[in-house]
Amino acid sequence: MKLKHIAAIALTLLAGTSFAQDHAPVRADVKQIHVYQPDTWAVRQGAKISNQYNSYEVVLAMSKPMNGKPSQTEIRLWAGDYGFCPLTKSFQFEVNGIHMRKLAVKASDVQPWKDGKNAGIKIALNFDGSKFDVIFYMRPDSPVLWGMIKPSENTLEEPTKASVIFTCIPSTLARNEKKVPIWGGPVYGREIVTNARTYPAAPKVYPLGKDDTSFIFRDSKFDGSAADKSKGQGPVWLQIDQTNILKGKIRSVNEWTNWVQIDLNPAMKDFKFALWQQQSPISNAAFDAKLKKESAAFTR
Repeated sequence: MKLKHIAAIALTLLAGTSFAQDHAPVRADVKQIHVYQPDTWAVRQGAKISNQYNSYEVVLAMSKPMNGKPSQTEIRLWAGDYGFCPLTKSFQFEVNGIHMRKLAVKASDVQPWKDGKNAGIKIALNFDGSKFDVIFYMRPDSPVLWGMIKPSENTLEEPTKASVIFTCIPSTLARNEKKVPIWGGPVYGREIVTNARTYPAAPKVYPLGKDDTSFIFRDSKFDGSAADKSKGQGPVWLQIDQTNILKGKIRSVNEWTNWVQIDLNPAMKDFKFALWQQQSPISNAAFDAKLKKESAAFTR
């Protein structure tokens, strides 16, 4: 074998080794997850999905009926104290007028999910015969939590309508001098910046633009620029695939939560989305730069 051929093979092997070292495998172990007041929950099954760049916790939780109140089901997301966090119902799904909070679920409805090097969990939801799988996963090369909603293979009823809501707390929840939360007002400078336009805080609901696919939920006052979080945690990010969207609306207000609500084509094959945030503070400007510099990691 010629020397140049040996050198070429060696370089190829080194490149493969470097890739393996640069991108460690994704970890996603399905198990019972600890949540606040665990004795009040009948189901709390999920996983911490992580790679070397980021980590997220996704939990299917159903509360026990207590004090005359029925049980409620939710999908809980956690990647920091604010943003997509348990303080608000970050992900809500409704099919045929049945909200997911009304569903009776069990731990076995959460299963490991894998596709090549991508790994995460699959949550099975049954809306009175219209069955859907909600999938959350990570790639080895990206800090993003990727997601997908698709009809289950064993679905029994064709859905007639479906909608999803993504809710977050941009950057932080302000408090007064007595440490009491401030739920809204001029202390905030909320805004939602998409790939096409900016939705400033306003006392109205905006219609979703047909070209809006990337959403940065952020605050101009709590801009994430301080390491001690005195300026908030920073922005969070949502990406959606518009292929199977009928219409949507956006709530951008100077209050503690903002959201995007989407009506889906009930005959869809799938609806794809993505979420990002990090636990350490990041400024609005730094995230803008990150999104451009690391565009491949933020692209499906």
